[in-house]
Order: sequence, then structure tokens, then C-alpha cells
Amino acid sequence: MKKKCGMMIMNPLFDPEKDHARLDTAKVENHIITVRTPEEAVAKAVELADAGFGVLEVCGAFGEELARKMYDAADHRLTVSYVVCPPDQLEATMAFWMEG
Repeated sequence: MKKKCGMMIMNPLFDPEKDHARLDTAKVENHIITVRTPEEAVAKAVELADAGFGVLEVCGAFGEELARKMYDAADHRLTVSYVVCPPDQLEATMAFWMEG
């Protein structure tokens, strides 16, 4: 049986029904998952835990508080890590997202 892991990104413009992908290796299903709101993220974390996922990484926009809320909602059956930008690169990252 393959292990299941996910990477989740959030944007109100996503359509989770069509904006997703799956990349498999011999031993792991790697899923890219989209949500539009924090509430969808929490519900999706529970759904993923129920489907046998063991690991979920979320984009930095989620932050520690939402990542922990997702972990708790999934009854700790799914670890939830969040990606952050190194402090010395934060200004450049913010400039990228604020451009046009």
C-alpha cells in the first residue's frame, strides 16, 4: 500500500474540484490540493485523514495557528507542517506578491 501525502495551497480564486494534481512514485501518492478558505482547509484536513493521508504540508499563508487547528480537527491522525520564508528573504517575497 502506498503512503499518501499532500501539499495544500489556498486562494479564493481556486476551484478545488479542478485545481489539483497527483504525482506518484513507487511508494508514495503525492497530492497537490487547493482550498479557498481556512474553513475549507480544516474540513479538507479531516477528509484527508479519513482517506489515510499521514502528512500534509501547507503554504505559509496558513500560518502556525491554522496548521495546528487542522491537525487538531483531524484528531492528530495527519501531521500538518507549514512552509515559511526565511527572514532574510521575506522582503523580496512580499515584493513579488504585491507586484501588479
